[in-house]
Amino acid sequence: MSIINRYIFIITLLFWNTNAYSQNIFQLNTDTINSKDLLFQFAEDTLLQTKKKKKKKKIYFGEKTKKGFIKSASGRNNLYENFHYINKYILKDQYAQEIYLYDKKKKKIVKSKKRIDESYMLHGPYIKRIDDQTIEEGFFYFGLKHGRWVRLNRSDILQDKETYFMGWLNESIRFFWDPKKENLKEIIPIKYGEKNGMYYAFHLNGNLAAKGEYQFNNKIGVWIEYHSKNGKKKREIKYNKDPYNKNKTYISREWNLNGKLIYDRDLFLKKINK
Repeated sequence: MSIINRYIFIITLLFWNTNAYSQNIFQLNTDTINSKDLLFQFAEDTLLQTKKKKKKKKIYFGEKTKKGFIKSASGRNNLYENFHYINKYILKDQYAQEIYLYDKKKKKIVKSKKRIDESYMLHGPYIKRIDDQTIEEGFFYFGLKHGRWVRLNRSDILQDKETYFMGWLNESIRFFWDPKKENLKEIIPIKYGEKNGMYYAFHLNGNLAAKGEYQFNNKIGVWIEYHSKNGKKKREIKYNKDPYNKNKTYISREWNLNGKLIYDRDLFLKKINK
């Protein structure tokens, strides 16, 4: 075979192999896609992924709720409360002092530490309106205020904003009796960097030891202490309602362990002033 013919043979062979290789590559890609069935299935899967899931109505934190509605009078206006509640009673925090319940018998929302007959825990969104104007809005979690709460005036101007976590102000400081942080000793309400709101202290056995309100770092109103053994009132201490009034505070009443009143300041002053 001449040199020229040999080159022609080699070039022809290379061209044929390249063409066959190209056909194999094309065939391989076709097999990978695997005809119309896979293309159709892929289109179905895409549609399934982009299709919006239907939201489950009235389910919050995995709990199915019922809608509640209360209408009452507020002067010449109507006061409306829209809320959700659950048909069960689950205490999420044994130290919680303000559990919000829907009293179905009285048709009103109440705050209570103990369970009330024919009452249900608020759970889900809450809105309070005067006529068409929203004046308060927030969220409940098993009867406890949770998340962002706002209060507005009749002109829709923000009056107050608070953030809660399971009933406590989010900035609150908590102290415990034990290193494991299981037995709560006291909770100091902090709002905007100052002591504002309800303060609670607890005995080692978990019973309430004291409670009272702070405003701008000052104690105001009536503070109450409780006996450790049975949780009954021990004494009441009166502070000024005005946080900036520095007048002297005093014990107004005191009880013994059995609940018997042993001191009443008003009665005592009447006796000595006769």
